[in-house]
Amino acid sequence: MKKIALTLSVLGLVSAASIAQAALVNTGDLTASEAKALVQDKGAIVLSTGPGLYDRYVANASYCATHEETERAYVVTKDSNHSLIGYTCVVDNKNS
Repeated sequence: MKKIALTLSVLGLVSAASIAQAALVNTGDLTASEAKALVQDKGAIVLSTGPGLYDRYVANASYCATHEETERAYVVTKDSNHSLIGYTCVVDNKNS
């Protein structure tokens, strides 16, 4: 019985991950201003930047963990090869 429950749990996680990946918005389908507005509106969002590629983008440092800092995030959009759409959270190595 435990094996069946574990198998169903694993299948549920795989299905949820597949659905989540399918729902990702691709920055290449958006203009630079649309992508930036999406990040600003959501505060933090995972966006696809190409097949199998994605990252979490944030509007400001309040969406990062206390040991992280922001780094400018540039992506390819429908109208630009280098659009600043917000930030990514990176580990602050200065205080490590």
